[in-house]
Amino acid sequence: MTTDKTIPRLTRPYDTDQLDDALRNRGAVVLAEAYSTEQCDTFVTQVQDYLAAHPEEVEYAAKSVLGGFQNDTTQTFHGLFGTVPCAADMVLQRDIVDCARRVLRPLSETILLTNAEYMARRPGTSRQPLHCDTYMWRHAPYGENPIAITVLAAMSDFTVDNGATWVVLDSHGGPPTHDAPNWSEAVRATMAKGDALMFRADLLHAGGANTTESDVRHIFSMGFQVGWLRQVENTSLSVPPHRAAELAPELQELLGYSYEGVLGLYKGGHPNNAIPANA
Repeated sequence: MTTDKTIPRLTRPYDTDQLDDALRNRGAVVLAEAYSTEQCDTFVTQVQDYLAAHPEEVEYAAKSVLGGFQNDTTQTFHGLFGTVPCAADMVLQRDIVDCARRVLRPLSETILLTNAEYMARRPGTSRQPLHCDTYMWRHAPYGENPIAITVLAAMSDFTVDNGATWVVLDSHGGPPTHDAPNWSEAVRATMAKGDALMFRADLLHAGGANTTESDVRHIFSMGFQVGWLRQVENTSLSVPPHRAAELAPELQELLGYSYEGVLGLYKGGHPNNAIPANA
């Protein structure tokens, strides 16, 4: 294990070997300028416009399971597809999706989108405990190859003061129930708007405390997983067949209109047969 606590950071054009190696072996990597400033601003504006027009979604999210985990200083929103026009392009960021496919391939031929969510971590947000995103899959096999990958894309600057994410490099590979190390082992993933932090879902990490008076940290969060795990977001409900028909085939696949072996079949056949355009 290396003693270097600096999170690997790559600039465009990203070297795929360095990217995959950092993610597999250090557990985390930052992609500088993964999204343009315009993409970030458009995403945040479209989300906020939709929520302003649908206050019931704000109320639902606040009372949801994940809303309770984040607490009332963090606003969350799921169900992005069909509500936020740019969401599909945000998910299908080629460098990120292709990396996820390569790194997850040893354990699965297909991958799924674990979830896609907007988060706004406001002033007063407390620091999370160190945790792994694989906790609910704690009975799955763990080791050299990850079963899932998390992406936190900075839709605004991630600073120490507004709660930039903590990560513990090299803490991956074990079960998500193992004891967290001392906080002295963790480092901050400070990022400029448009940067994206990719990390193995079995890596210990935590959202930081927002100690500012007015700086809201805007986040686009998503995850990718092997095709034989149940997703965090129930996409067959949030993106039913008639809505999936409007999306690109690759995004349909990531949402679960795909199968792995004999898992995920529809009437014994390919699940994309449920999409009206394919019926």
